[in-house]
Parts: sequence; C-alpha cells; structure tokens
Amino acid sequence: MNFSTWTNEQLTARLEELRGIGENPGERTVEELENLAQERAAIDAELNERRAAAARDALRRQQVAAGGAGVRTIETMGGQEQQDEMSEAEARAQQFMETRRNTMPVNEVRSLLVSSGTVATPTGVSGINDMPGRGVSSILDLVSVVSCVGMGSNKVAYLAADVPEAGVQTEGSAVSNKEGTFAYVTITPTSIGCYAQISKQAKKQSPLDYQSKVNGLALKSLRKKAVGLIVEKLKASTLVSTVAAPLSGTKGAIDEKTLRTIVLAYGGDEDVVGNAVLFLNKADLVAFGDVRGTNEKKAVYEITPDGDNPNMGTIRDGGMAVRYCIVSGLTACAGTAKAATATKTMFYGDPSCFELDLFSDYEVRVSEDFAFTSLMDTIVGDAEIGGDVVVKNGFVAVTIPAA
Repeated sequence: MNFSTWTNEQLTARLEELRGIGENPGERTVEELENLAQERAAIDAELNERRAAAARDALRRQQVAAGGAGVRTIETMGGQEQQDEMSEAEARAQQFMETRRNTMPVNEVRSLLVSSGTVATPTGVSGINDMPGRGVSSILDLVSVVSCVGMGSNKVAYLAADVPEAGVQTEGSAVSNKEGTFAYVTITPTSIGCYAQISKQAKKQSPLDYQSKVNGLALKSLRKKAVGLIVEKLKASTLVSTVAAPLSGTKGAIDEKTLRTIVLAYGGDEDVVGNAVLFLNKADLVAFGDVRGTNEKKAVYEITPDGDNPNMGTIRDGGMAVRYCIVSGLTACAGTAKAATATKTMFYGDPSCFELDLFSDYEVRVSEDFAFTSLMDTIVGDAEIGGDVVVKNGFVAVTIPAA
C-alpha cells in the first residue's frame, strides 16, 4: 500500500475510521477484516516513519544552527553533499535493532536504579498499555548503590561497638585502654537473570523508541529482582535490631502506640535519629489507618500518600511525622500468627545503611523464538549484584515472637 501522496491528516482520519470498523465489524467477512487490519498496520508504520523523519530533520536543523556539532558530511551519487546526523544514542539504538543485543554499563544502570524517573514506566508505545502504579517498590531508589565492577567480593567495615567513655588518667600512669570495636560485612555477587515480553508492534516504532521500551522493561525486571534481594538480606542480617510487635491474642497487631514505639526504638540512648523510613506491607498501612481512639473514635494516624510517588508517603501521629515506603515482599505485622520462629515484619531505619553492589554490566538480549506463537519478543537480562546491611543497628525490625 502506497500512502506517499496522503497527508498526515488524511492518514489519521482513515486510521480512526479503521479503528471504528474494528470495534463494530458488522457483517464483514474474515478476509475483509484481515485486509482492513493490514491497511491499519501499514498506516501506523507510515505515520511512525514520518514522525521519525520529522524528528531527524528537527535535530539536523538544531545541529546546523549550533555550528554543525555532531553533523557529518557525506557525498551523494550526484556529486552533491548533504548533512546527515547520527547521535551516539541513535547509533546505539540502530545497532541494537540489528544485533538484538545491548550492554548497559554499570554506571548507567546505577543512575537509573537510584532515580525515581520513568524507568519503571517505559516510553509508551501505541497498543502496549502498562498496568497502573509503579510496579516496583521505591526502596530501591533509597538504598546506597555502589559500582563494584572487577571485584570478586566487597568488604564493608562497620563499628561493631561504640567508643566507650574515656577513663580517668592518673599522673604518671598509663591512659586506660578505651577503644571502639570494628568488624566488616562481606558482600558477594549473585548472578541474576530476568525476562520480560514485548509485542512485535513495538518494532514499528523508531529504533530509539524500541530500544527505550526494551531497556525499560528489562530494567523494571532487574529492579524487581533487586528489591527481592534487599528484602531477603534485611530479614537475614544480624546487624538489624528488633522491637516486639504488639499482639492481639497470638497474632501481630498495630495499635495507637506502635508508631512511636518503633521510632523511639531506633538509634542510641541519646537521640532520636532522623532521615529514617518505615518499610512495610500495604496491609500494615491499612491497619495503621484503621486504628481509632477510645472515646471519639477518630483516626489515630493520619496517612498522606505522596502525590508524585504513591508508593511512599507520610504517617503522622500528633506532631510526629514518619516517612513510609510500601514493600510487598515484607510480611504484614497485622494479622500474622506466631510461628515456630520469630517473624520480622516492618523495618525502620536510614535506607543508606543498606548497600547494593553492582558487580557487572547489565546485558540485555531479545529473542523471537521463546514466545513465537504469541507474536511476542522475549527480553532477557542478566547481571551480577549483591547487597547487605552495612551499619550495626542500621534498621530496627518489628518482630512477632516465636510461638
């Protein structure tokens, strides 16, 4: 089908007409509907190509106006010269379309992991709609992310016991031996593999759009796996202190004293530490909202989700405001029965007390074979990552005691 003589307005109008027919096919035959579907796909491709061409032209004009930066001159068959631009990003995207392989350097992955930008909601492509919500806990945006490329493991030192009070020195005698005690945590890499799927319709976009969508889905899968690793290490770390959860019978509960108990259990005897975040299951956030006073039955806690990132927000108890972050991988405190061993539920602490190490680049590959009959491309990513709590008492865990 040749639409070279059609205007963009005509193509858009015809596309809307075809969409209406698709929604109400009437008595058309299967063959007629297939022909209309092919026409619709051809119009989509034509419009996308025109948008890409317009973007290239706009970029060329900007580069020429800026003095030709990033513009290269090539010779045409007629002996004339024309300016053709290809930015580094476009070149990488074109290579990815051809080879179906892409390696994301650790520094690039690190900048994406620690940002709360659009990586969890990749570039939109017509016909591919994401689910509502972020899909990945923001705990990953809060912890400390460190590049450890080339290292077999990473030893992180920490203060195991605080420096004690100085002793009294008697003239002519030695000073009492008072010093802190140090130890270290060894973080070793774990090989992870993640995969996601994308519709073949996405290939009809420009190379930049396609690469953006593929990388976005692959990174979202990596972020989910990294969040799982953080939760696993939080629960297993011996550097995490604990505070007993309130109980209702043999089950964990949340009452009017829970929040202040958690906050005041964190830190030393001389202070109340700021910059801390309460990590909890969404069911516990609901339980906080359900707590009522004994007389007027008003809500004890005021919960305010963040407008820009509803995965996070603030819980207020009178004049005390505590930031929270929802993590679905954590066990809910409210309603969880005692088990044979103690159960760690909510965690409260400074997120920078957890270190996530990236030991390798993140390699992304695309395969057409895995879901061939579903007309889906499969995106596979693999990397080496590790992490652990690196500060003693860096977090306090709300713990349901063993039965």
